[in-house]
Parts: sequence; C-alpha cells; structure tokens
Amino acid sequence: MLFVFNKGGLERLTQVLRGWARVQKSEVAETPLGIFIVPNRRGIIYPTVTSELWQRYLNKNGTVTDIRHARRLIYEGGVSDEARGEIWRCLLSLHNHSHTHRQKSFRNQLLADKYKDIRLKVPDQESDPEAYSNFCTIVSEIEKDCCRTDSHNPLISGADNPNQAALKRILINYYLHRPEMGYVQGMSDLLVPIFLVVREESEVFWCFDFFMNRSAFSKVLYCNLYQQLAFLREVIGLLLPDIYNYLSTTGDALTLTCCHRWFLLFFKREFDLNQLLKLWDVLLGAPSPFFQVFISAAMISLRFPTMIDQHLSATELLMESQKLAGTFDLNQVLKQARHIYQQLVDLPEVPCSLIPLVGGEGDYWDGFRNPNFTCLDCDKKGFCEMKRDYVRVS
Repeated sequence: MLFVFNKGGLERLTQVLRGWARVQKSEVAETPLGIFIVPNRRGIIYPTVTSELWQRYLNKNGTVTDIRHARRLIYEGGVSDEARGEIWRCLLSLHNHSHTHRQKSFRNQLLADKYKDIRLKVPDQESDPEAYSNFCTIVSEIEKDCCRTDSHNPLISGADNPNQAALKRILINYYLHRPEMGYVQGMSDLLVPIFLVVREESEVFWCFDFFMNRSAFSKVLYCNLYQQLAFLREVIGLLLPDIYNYLSTTGDALTLTCCHRWFLLFFKREFDLNQLLKLWDVLLGAPSPFFQVFISAAMISLRFPTMIDQHLSATELLMESQKLAGTFDLNQVLKQARHIYQQLVDLPEVPCSLIPLVGGEGDYWDGFRNPNFTCLDCDKKGFCEMKRDYVRVS
C-alpha cells in the first residue's frame, strides 16, 4: 500500500508512529516522491542515489528542488559511482543547489578564470627573495608528497603522469590561495579522492578548497583537530560511558591520540578507495558538519571493548589502533555511526557545548526537530554564546 505525503506530513506522522510498539523508528522511510514505506522486520533499505534518481530531484532549470531530502537519501543510501561527480560538485559547494544550469555554467567559467589568476600570486624572486625561497621549499615538499601519495594507483602514479602533475598544480595553487593554511603532509591524501571523482582541474581545486575548510587542518572555528577530539571525548562520555571510564583511568588515553590519523586523513588509511568514497558520500550528506566524530565513535565502540578486556595501556591502545586499518566492515561502521548520532540528538538534554557538532535547527532534514540544548557553566554568565551563534531565535 502506498501513501503520498506533502509539506513534511510524513515526518510529523513518523513522530506519531514512533510511539507504536510494533513500528520501530528505523522502519520508517520516504522515497523521493514522498512515498511512505513500512518494510519487513529487517528494517528499511534505502536506495543508492543513482544519476537517474538524482535527476528526479532537479527541475527543468537544473535546480535541486529538495536538497534536504536528497541529502537524507545520500546519508542513508550512498551514491552510485556514475552519479558521484555531479553530486559531490553540489555537496562540496562548487554549485549551490539553487543554481540553474545557466548559473552553473557561468560559475564554472568564473571559477576557472579565478583559478588561472592564482598563479599570478607566485612571489617575485627579485623583489621578495625570502618569500620566493619559502615558496620553492613548499613546491619541493608538494612534489615529494605527490610522488608518494597512492603510488599503487595507476591513475595518478608515475613521474610522467599528467594526473600527478595536476595534483601538484592544485596543491601549489592552494598554498598560494590560502597562505594562512600553509602546506602540511596529508593534504595530498585528501586531494586524491576529490580529484578522482571530479576530474576537471579548476573544479577539483574549488571543491578541495571547500573540503579543507571543514578538515582538521582548518583554522575555521570548531574545525581544528583538538576541537574535534574534544567533541569525540564528550560523545564517548555521554553515550559510551564504560569506554570513557576506562580511557580516563589509563594514562593519557583520553587524549585520543590513537584517533589523530582518522581525523587528519578522513579515514583514508582505514578503508580502501572504493569504501572510502562511499564513506565520504555519507560524510558530505550527513546532518552534522562534523560527522567524522560519529564515525570515530562508531569505530571505537566496535573495537575498543576487546582492547579494554585485555587491559591495554594507553601506549598499547595507540599501537593496536594503528593496526585496525583495513579491518573494519564499512556498513557496520556507518550503521553504528548513524545510531550514535540519533542517540545524541534524542537525548533529553544535549550539552550546549555540542551545538556545533549537532548543528542548528535549520541543519536538519525535516526542518522542525529541535534538540533540548542545556547550558552548564553558561548559566553563571547569564547567556550562552553557542546558542547565540547556532540556534535560531524564534
């Protein structure tokens, strides 16, 4: 039996159905046409977003008509290989979802011209020899890293490979465009997946620029590595208390040094390329701007209990965690990460310190869910900076 709902009616009905003992929350879904589905007891299986399915979200002018629902489907079901390039261009803000075909074409040309102009920022050797010397040092580092990055992949390996040359140009131009970010080892690792999906050089550059702003290398508020680790610590404390208690009494394990690589490289060492692209689909479609925190919490919840049973020290935990690369079941990790995220937003009280992690009201797909954010020390000051910055005032 099929029922068609409009204007968020399905979501409101879902809230009612959650109270039914015989219908679980995970068993309610919606198709792109607003079709309500109650599947069998194995739960809902969301469709992968193919090119054909993505086109159903576009009107005749090329505008995405329901970006929230599209992101939800991407978050739950992932993206097919042939659709990934177009969808990532949208999720990585090369195009705004409201852009028409004409606006996208105009913006592509504008950004291509802007990309060419970046090369004009190369320091002049005569007028500023120190800056030029620093630039040459960075170029040398980039060239070395690009030769080592994914050297097993024939699409980008080899000194005469034009794709490897394009990677070098993009990273050099990124340094010129964002000198405040500098260049650090690991950026080439983050660039490769975007390059292999988007391909066109100037478009890859701008997608990479957006992606870096949400990475652990970023200087944007709440994005840096130690802030993301702080979010992870708090999530573990709230939802995985047994693991938190063990880490807090085991040397400096609660610094979560074992998770640094996960955040810096967005799990690139933990999964092969095909799995990594599927994981990044979910990261880009997720309702949280820092869903990597929930991915990390899921990986910890799946593997750390065994290590804790062995009473490992902080150093041993670090060593064992480095051996986990290639051992995770991606579907299991994603399922657990979604579950932990849902657990957090459904808490009776969510600490206001996690507002950047959860996101404001406008970040949700359904547009009306409103977690109960609770202030701790903020009450002593009489106001909450987090709520002021992130939660829409009604």
